[in-house]
Amino acid sequence: MKRTPAHISLSIFINSLRFALALVFAFSGFVKAVDPMGTVYKMADYADAFGIGVSPLWLLIGADLLIMVEYVMGVSLFFGLYRRFYLWSMIVFLTVMTPLTLFLALTNPISDCGCFGDAIALNNWQTFGKNVVLLIMAVVVLIFNKRIQRVISEDSQWLVFVFAFASVVVFMHYNIRHLPVIDFRPYTIGTNIVETMTVPEDAPQDEYETYFVMEKDGEQRTFSFEEYPDSTWTFVSRENRLVSRGYEPPIADFHLTDLDGEEVTWEVLEQSGYTFLMVAHDLERTDEGMLDIINDIYDYTKVNGYAFYLLTSSSRQVIDQWNDHTGAAYPYLQADDIMLKTMIRSNPGLIVLKDATIIGKLSAADMPRDEHLNVPMERNKSIEVTARELEARRISMALWMFFPLLLLVIIDKNLKNKNTSINN
Repeated sequence: MKRTPAHISLSIFINSLRFALALVFAFSGFVKAVDPMGTVYKMADYADAFGIGVSPLWLLIGADLLIMVEYVMGVSLFFGLYRRFYLWSMIVFLTVMTPLTLFLALTNPISDCGCFGDAIALNNWQTFGKNVVLLIMAVVVLIFNKRIQRVISEDSQWLVFVFAFASVVVFMHYNIRHLPVIDFRPYTIGTNIVETMTVPEDAPQDEYETYFVMEKDGEQRTFSFEEYPDSTWTFVSRENRLVSRGYEPPIADFHLTDLDGEEVTWEVLEQSGYTFLMVAHDLERTDEGMLDIINDIYDYTKVNGYAFYLLTSSSRQVIDQWNDHTGAAYPYLQADDIMLKTMIRSNPGLIVLKDATIIGKLSAADMPRDEHLNVPMERNKSIEVTARELEARRISMALWMFFPLLLLVIIDKNLKNKNTSINN
């Protein structure tokens, strides 16, 4: 059958939709895999909003499944694997999610859907619109699915599926154990907290418009300042409505209090030299196996004259119980639970500041042990993380996630060309 320009144009259009659909799903799964605990916390927020009690284990399992499904569906459609199966899977997935996001948009229990993790923030109406567009795209591509061009041969497609599944599982559990390789939150290494909290003098401010509620002959109407009516109307009330939001600093929620409730934020941030912040947002769920490690780090700070604080959102009662049980001598500071989870995804986790600049973030698995605490910070390479080390981690993980797929395509094309030559 002769391929007309119309057939070629349709094929280009369908494959463009297919690649766009695939990339959205793969990207959504990838950024969630970068920060799986962020997805866990978002699912917990949804569960709380709907009054559903879910254990942390089930939340983690649910987050893992969501990440795997989105990423594998996206990669598989991109390569043209089992196209009808994955297109039907996407349609079923979006058919469930679209009404749900409409309900969330109408009720707005949570402002940010979390569908792209912390990489891209969408409100609930934007999420609903995105899902409607994706659903239409998936239906159109399914109708013309025979026009999908394979990126890899049918004989090799199972290898792509296996690698996509295995790589995303390894990647997300690496990020759980060692903290996200890409930190989309404001508390990144190299950030000066004081500077990031500061609002510039020339920054735009919130703008409001004043409206007046007036009454006449038993009827109430709202007027703007310019529309203010004559004296036959009676004033009822006045309200200010936000027209445009001004500058918001990336870090606006960093507040620390001592156990007496006194604000000590600036006392901590304005200290010169090194400050160690041991973050344990939930002391009741903190592994007791970490006690000796925390104590060793505290002893290290005392010997070298560095400041040390344990930050938690736990109640005073829980702190007292922890203190009685452990015999800890370090000072405690209390902070908001969401803020602490935003700062670091590990419980406990260690953040090291130098003159209010974050120079190190370590998960429980990566905290320095006693043998690495025998030299001062200027020569201690087990705590401070350099920009070069961060870049090396990101490149390594990118190579792990994507280079083998590229290599599979190259090998598959060479084998296909070789077989064609032999047959000819």
